[in-house]
Amino acid sequence: MSPMSDQPVTLAVLTTALAQFHREIILPDIESVVERLITPRFDEMNGHFDAIYHKLEKLETDYEFFKVGLARVEERLQVLEHQYQDLLAGLHRLEDRLSRVEAQVDQVAADRGKEPLRAELADLRARVDVLQLRVRNLEKRVDREP
Repeated sequence: MSPMSDQPVTLAVLTTALAQFHREIILPDIESVVERLITPRFDEMNGHFDAIYHKLEKLETDYEFFKVGLARVEERLQVLEHQYQDLLAGLHRLEDRLSRVEAQVDQVAADRGKEPLRAELADLRARVDVLQLRVRNLEKRVDREP
């Protein structure tokens, strides 16, 4: 028999025996079960969490790059908007100038349409001048005749 068998069974002896039983028999079994079944699951879960954290970090980095890129696009868009407004204003000025040039061309064309009349008028004036000269010459002749 073991030395414990000679001792009377008291609460202290029972507690000590139970603690020893737990430490020597139950705890190694529990540790074995935990090591065999639960630890690999936790390791697997930790691996999944690490993969998730890695993906989140990558997404956060990508998000920051997108924010910077979007800010650059917005800045460029503002520059392009100003350039567009300048081009539009220039286009309006050109349209106004073109309208004035077209009006001047129309006026020149209208004046050219009147040119034949002006040329005829100038021709008629020249002929009238010649006729007036002839009349004066005739008058002078008539005045000289006795």
